[in-house]
Amino acid sequence: MKKIDLNTRTPYEIIIDENLMQYSGNYIKNVSHAKQILIITDDIVNELYSNKLTDSLIKNGFEVFLFVFSHGEVSKNIQTLERVYSFLIKNKFTRSDLIIALGGGVPGDLAGFVAATYMRGIDFIQIPTSLLSQLDSSIGGKNGVNLSHGKNLIGTFYQPKLVLIDVNTLKTLPKQSVSDGIAEAIKYALIKSPKLFYLIKNNDFEYILKDLIFECINIKKSIIEKDEYEKADRKLLNFGHTLAHAIEKFYDFKGYTHGQAVSVGMAYTTLSGEKLGITRPGTYSELISVLEKYNLPYQINCDMDKIVEIAKVDKKATGEFFDLVLIKELGNAFIKRIKKDDLKKYIGG
Repeated sequence: MKKIDLNTRTPYEIIIDENLMQYSGNYIKNVSHAKQILIITDDIVNELYSNKLTDSLIKNGFEVFLFVFSHGEVSKNIQTLERVYSFLIKNKFTRSDLIIALGGGVPGDLAGFVAATYMRGIDFIQIPTSLLSQLDSSIGGKNGVNLSHGKNLIGTFYQPKLVLIDVNTLKTLPKQSVSDGIAEAIKYALIKSPKLFYLIKNNDFEYILKDLIFECINIKKSIIEKDEYEKADRKLLNFGHTLAHAIEKFYDFKGYTHGQAVSVGMAYTTLSGEKLGITRPGTYSELISVLEKYNLPYQINCDMDKIVEIAKVDKKATGEFFDLVLIKELGNAFIKRIKKDDLKKYIGG
């Protein structure tokens, strides 16, 4: 078992181990006095883990409710949000009750936003089941839903009471989902840790699983404990995401997964950095070698002008300017304020 204490404004514990799901009720009872719990999950994760989680919660005296929605980024919208609010009201949930996000990044984002806004705040717990959510999206309190104009344009910062990471859930993941998580791990390596980069490059995923999750979370911990609300260094965690979110929106959240889009975003931004003399020569080829190892894309064939226009409608925009994350070399990232009109030059490849 590995434990990490995250010292944000509302501190909480992150527990990483095997077989946590079947004992989850024991851990949750230690941090919550709720009577009712709503599990928010998607249809795929529901089939795999809802029964096991529910059994553990009932054994520990909780009354359990379940809200299941169709899997995928397309469900992370206002319509699904309203359905969850209605479900909570119908079942008389109050601020003393609890929400659990069970699944990958989409259930986590949706449940976190519901928890932050329902009756101005109800406690919630993250139980991530994908690699991407375990090493990244379940940590740090970011949540949100998509609008027709773009991804995560509505959201809050709202920390969970607890994060339970059961690495056994990764055994049920398809290879594509593993690759999606690896893309985010590569991001952490590029912005902060050459050591992590070569760990990923030189080893098979199965042998570095726990270390990979632990290292990524610790990097994120070191950043968000200094900048919980993304005023400064937390923006570094957005490396590759400016283009990635635009790609996802361009394809209506159906053409590329989040990890695939981040992979392309990192590649194009790194290549642009080399062309501009910002990024050390050879960094792009190093990155491509790792992306290829995990079958992650690094090129797209589409109208880049249209994608860049979508990217300009982004949370990181400030008036006519844009805070963009670039890298000088492996493990050395920085934030550069650029004009929106120059965005293509920095992320267009």
